[in-house]
Amino acid sequence: MKLGAMDYLLPGKTPGEMFTLAKSLGFHGVEINLHREHLRSDNGQLVQIKNASEATGVEVSSLVLGEHNYGGVSSSDQDVVSQAKEDIKAAIGWARELGASIILVPFFGKGEIITQGDFERAVEAFRELCPEAEAFGIKLCYEGTLPAQRIKEMASAVGSPAGFGCYFDLANVVWRGLDTATEIRTLGSLVSQVHIKDCLAGTGDCHPGHGFVDFAESSKALREIGFDGWLVLETPASPPPIVQRDATFARKWFPEVGLPEWPQFGAFTWDYQPEDWSKLVEDFVSYGLKYVQLSGPLLTSALASDSGYASALSYFKNSELSVAAIGAYRNLVAPDDGRRRENIDFLKRCIEAAPGLGTYVVATETGSCNPESDWLPTQLNKTEQAWNMLLDVLDELVPVAKENNVVLALEGYVNNVLYNFCQIEALNRRYDGDNLQLVLDPYNYISSYLLPVHERLTQGFLFRFESSFVLAHLKDVSAKGAEVETPEFGAGVFRQQPYLEFLRTQRFDLSLILEHLPMDHIPSVIKQVLSITDQN
Repeated sequence: MKLGAMDYLLPGKTPGEMFTLAKSLGFHGVEINLHREHLRSDNGQLVQIKNASEATGVEVSSLVLGEHNYGGVSSSDQDVVSQAKEDIKAAIGWARELGASIILVPFFGKGEIITQGDFERAVEAFRELCPEAEAFGIKLCYEGTLPAQRIKEMASAVGSPAGFGCYFDLANVVWRGLDTATEIRTLGSLVSQVHIKDCLAGTGDCHPGHGFVDFAESSKALREIGFDGWLVLETPASPPPIVQRDATFARKWFPEVGLPEWPQFGAFTWDYQPEDWSKLVEDFVSYGLKYVQLSGPLLTSALASDSGYASALSYFKNSELSVAAIGAYRNLVAPDDGRRRENIDFLKRCIEAAPGLGTYVVATETGSCNPESDWLPTQLNKTEQAWNMLLDVLDELVPVAKENNVVLALEGYVNNVLYNFCQIEALNRRYDGDNLQLVLDPYNYISSYLLPVHERLTQGFLFRFESSFVLAHLKDVSAKGAEVETPEFGAGVFRQQPYLEFLRTQRFDLSLILEHLPMDHIPSVIKQVLSITDQN
């Protein structure tokens, strides 16, 4: 099996940017939605897609004729049918050039097959066109609202086993009141390609794992029929870290598509000055790090100008390092109005700059109302006034994140205004999109009161908010609680093994950022992590 993504999940101004992003997210292929205007008078799109695919090694998994949902080969209007047939013929030519073996011919909306006449017209068109596709090793695949038995009847009437197939969607059948696994088993070898998505109140309206699709039984059924083709994400359009999370969900149920190397470590850049870019790269690479959480003076210098972006990116592009996130830590509830406004404006700059700096995650604390320190507690943090102040700031920042397709990731802490799991749930309910997520730092929530039960509470935290994490930290909790100290990994009393096992088995897409340690301690900490997880 291979894992692909529909093109709308991969924002980019050019095919080159789209395929480069697909590669960075671990996809093997991209499904391209072809527009009639391109098929009729190609403006260089075909060549650009082909070049992007060859340059990145990311395949074109399939082509989609999405406009056929406004009227296709099942139409009673002969002009519509003729146009649709021309589309398919042109798409066969594109598939040959791009190395794609599947063309999805959809039958939804105005193109839905409802009457016997619709059915017969679709059969007639497939019977005419499938042999042409088959001659070049290409399949024309039906996707629509017909149940499996009816699709089998269509296949029999078309009479082109190598040229006709079914593009199966895990969620669409649930929306039609059918069972995914049962339909898969009925279709058998007709299943030629699969869309991965879920269904809650409507098909494709939620991220996989949050709806009614039975992924366990569906994956079992696909193996039973011997399916070994493409699995293509058709999930909600989201920032890239969320798309990658959905891909991780698919990989858990279909490990045949391949699992990424784990663990992959990173670190903060607090201790480096603007003139230290080369030293940072040298240090990080020598310690086996793959990721940077860009923060401190280096972040400030990178934000200074467009040339700062380019300079920062050039150092990373010439190494094996990637920017996991911007560490834009600022106090969002600072009691001084002027300082709070400066902090908000800084976060906005970071959000707007993030894609240009090679990341889609901006992480921040929530801060404290303590006038003496962002990290010291105060009873004011637990007041309604402080909570409403945080909400006002997030109401301003989240739309900026949405506009820039970026995730704002909050890191809670027992001494800050965001200090417990109930508050996280409240934020999830208020901001129900994908642009406000969490830094996975379970250590920060373990006060001295919770130390005796921290393992049980952490397991509940990980389970409940599994899909909210976009970045993971590794450190520890002192015997006096997180309110006193969160030292480097292995220097405290936190039970690390269950946390690491969660990361290894459930969220293996997350980079692991080492925190609160000098750089020369990194090798020994990495060795500890590998030892605990039996990765040596």
